[in-house]
Amino acid sequence: MPKLKAKEVRDFVVPPSDLRPSPHGSQRESAIIDCYLSRYGWTREASPSTKAAFLPGVPVVAEGTDRGRGAGGFDGHRADPSRSCGGDFFSAKVPDRRKDGGYATTAELIKAPLATVRAFIAAVGGHYRNRKAFPLAVIHTDGGDRFAPVIAEWCIRDMPRMFATVSNAEDWPLWSGIPLKPVNDRKRGAGGSPASVWVTLLRRELLGYDEAGNPKVKYTPDANGTYATITASFSQRSGAVFRTGTPDDFARDLDAATVLR
Repeated sequence: MPKLKAKEVRDFVVPPSDLRPSPHGSQRESAIIDCYLSRYGWTREASPSTKAAFLPGVPVVAEGTDRGRGAGGFDGHRADPSRSCGGDFFSAKVPDRRKDGGYATTAELIKAPLATVRAFIAAVGGHYRNRKAFPLAVIHTDGGDRFAPVIAEWCIRDMPRMFATVSNAEDWPLWSGIPLKPVNDRKRGAGGSPASVWVTLLRRELLGYDEAGNPKVKYTPDANGTYATITASFSQRSGAVFRTGTPDDFARDLDAATVLR
């Protein structure tokens, strides 16, 4: 895998933060990095060369803030020119609590046009073949605070391994190697999905804009959709084990997950 020069890894400008509440809640991800991970070298952003090396073909998001950051497909980066692709990377999913007090047992990894999702899958597959770790951390927080969340528990898995060892109990057709969820799939209830990771094709419709200027978009499952999303199961049936501890414990677990054993 490519090694980058130190200047390519470290020479970049961090976009200014947009403190308006995000329509997708990504401030919690930023806050976890700022509050608990920054002292271990993690940042929200990465240089253009680093992004291109780690996720080739995945375009940079134009806005460059928490409401649509410049890094697409990952959420945290730790610069290290001695490491392939310019350092370590991780993806974070920090869901809000449901009304019943629990958390969603699935995590949406990416939602984008088809070509971007295909490129993302190909890049993650390349990391598996080259033994480049890409931790996916699902983090449950208390308090609902977007800017100072309290970490309650977490589960960390290696995304490339998840993609390479995906279960597909009902033999759904594959889309770029990942099970494709049927458009009219029945409700699964407590049994969960027969696939551990799956793709859903979507039709994107712009419905207008809210008072704050955020686009109101509707995504509808459609076999001819031009967008796609990748979803992973983090239910107990999927084998997900959530760990509790201090923020430093979480940081150490994340650090350990960047090295495959």
